[in-house]
Amino acid sequence: MLVDSDNYTASVLVEGLLERGFGTVQSVASTLELPKVLEAEPPDVVIFNYHSDRPDSLIACSTIKLMAPQAATIVIVSPGPALKTVRAWAKQTRSIDVVIEKPLSDERFFMTLEEMLRVRASSREVSDRADRLASMVPEGALSLIGHGPGAEAEMFEAAVLFTDIRGSSRLIREMAPRDFFEDLNHLLSTQARHVQNYQGSVIKYTGDGVMAVFRGMGRSYLALRCGLELAGINSDSKFPFGIGIAQGLVLAGLIGDSNQAGQRSQYDVVGATVHLASRLCGLANAGEVVATKNMNVAARVTTPESRPLSGVSVRGFDKDIDCVVFAPSKGLARIQGVT
Repeated sequence: MLVDSDNYTASVLVEGLLERGFGTVQSVASTLELPKVLEAEPPDVVIFNYHSDRPDSLIACSTIKLMAPQAATIVIVSPGPALKTVRAWAKQTRSIDVVIEKPLSDERFFMTLEEMLRVRASSREVSDRADRLASMVPEGALSLIGHGPGAEAEMFEAAVLFTDIRGSSRLIREMAPRDFFEDLNHLLSTQARHVQNYQGSVIKYTGDGVMAVFRGMGRSYLALRCGLELAGINSDSKFPFGIGIAQGLVLAGLIGDSNQAGQRSQYDVVGATVHLASRLCGLANAGEVVATKNMNVAARVTTPESRPLSGVSVRGFDKDIDCVVFAPSKGLARIQGVT
């Protein structure tokens, strides 16, 4: 983007930039137009042609830095008092990255601009890669990254939800691998969106299902309501699946030693509650939600009706677990409950 209040000098600069292959150049004549233009399409580099008869125009540099902080700002200025003014403003506000002295008779300006664009492209690539990596990491893991490898695990009350496809081994034998992967990815992505809609966090994909955690006030209701809505989409899915939900203390943190060469750490949530939710998921038929009775009492969901499943023996637990089973019908998008 070029900001120049003089139409003649602006046309000369734009022509020179285009001749050297600098792609699309947007010219802005009035600094009053800047906010609207910056909001519509933030530039990589802003070239500001400073005219000494308009000293107040330097405020535009601060506007640029505020609205497009990732953009580099280059100011071209005549030698003498105008140059001193621009340098003083740059030092005071830190809103100018490079000051280029006129006349632009050599290639210094264009070389600087090319380098700025190269740096901006590299920075954007790093940022895009970081965003892609962040999308692969659970929310809880992101909060631990800044604490280093020695960060302590966090213990908290949570509702844990598992989904699991029924007969996935048979399905993968019967389907083309690429078709299986695409359909599986579509289903798991849909499940993850439902979890997010109910304020839960997907901790991991388990191959043919998801593990999600709900924490904070209302976690029982949100987790169970999410499970019921997930069960309602079974009839629309090529892959039938069951859902298990339990509530209690869990421990969350990074597992593994990333300080060792060739190793990495992984965020996970563990504990008896996680084990129980996974086992209950294994008990659920396709389209069913199996939850602990205590959790259902806390959630107070009244529709659809559940049936009791008393005295469930779960490996690793000394006492049998009382549970409830929900088998919602198709299209359970509007579940009535009491918060």
